[in-house]
Amino acid sequence: MRTVILAGGYATRLWPLTLHRPKPLLPIAGRPLLDYLLKQIPPEWLPAILSVNRRFWPSFSAWARGKPVELWVEETRKEEEKLGAVRALAHLVETLGVRDDLLVLAGDNWLRLDLRRFWEAAAGRPAVALFPLDDPGKAKGRYGVAVVEDGLILAFQEKPEKPRSNLASTACYFFPRDVLPLLGEFIREAPQGHDAPGYFLQWLLARRPIVAFTEVEDWLDVGDRVSYLEANMRVTHGESWVHPGARISGSELIRTVVLGPCLIEGSRLRECVVDEGVKLQGVELEKVLVGKGAWLRG
Repeated sequence: MRTVILAGGYATRLWPLTLHRPKPLLPIAGRPLLDYLLKQIPPEWLPAILSVNRRFWPSFSAWARGKPVELWVEETRKEEEKLGAVRALAHLVETLGVRDDLLVLAGDNWLRLDLRRFWEAAAGRPAVALFPLDDPGKAKGRYGVAVVEDGLILAFQEKPEKPRSNLASTACYFFPRDVLPLLGEFIREAPQGHDAPGYFLQWLLARRPIVAFTEVEDWLDVGDRVSYLEANMRVTHGESWVHPGARISGSELIRTVVLGPCLIEGSRLRECVVDEGVKLQGVELEKVLVGKGAWLRG
């Protein structure tokens, strides 16, 4: 078994926080998101191959020192150049000559499940970990969803306009070694722009049974301000998290995250994320991202 963590994206929905840092290294209550994911992986499935882009390679390289991680670099530096998840995985498999079963994880997910149990349930077949949404409508245009019967996927929709299920893909996959050659075959056949994992699963269904694993304890797709804040709140039990180097005086912070040393005086913040080097003086902010070095006053 090899583990691959896909972390080659540019997280444009979280700009300006992710202009100069990769989303998988955004702190969740002071620790990089990837730290939490790495703890989920059984030791015998490490080191993990971390697929990153050239632009953020230095950040990932610094983080990976002393960790059970091997970096593989996609030669892209901006959103328009990125390979896409399936294309990046296929390129990695071909370049590194991978011939093992693969556990594939998205590096930007807040995920809680027993990965050994996931592997056992797969029993040598392709498998996807699914999380039940409280409302199928939440998947509209956002998540892939699976129609399931007797533990197997009958149909898969990639970010549908009319979701047929509330079981959302958590971007946690098991691909047995005999499936790996099919990655390249799919890419050669897929229409332009259809290289997301959900499209591969749709294509694969005609060739292999796919196991639906629904024993996921917790999951968030950390892709925007709301989901990033929610991941922090799940660690802090709803309390704001403030970097120890931040100076806060005469201010109220509600469900807010302060990422680094900064100054906040006489202000009120609700559901905000504040980057390092910021000055906030006498302001009231709600549901905003405050970029590095910003100064708002009065």
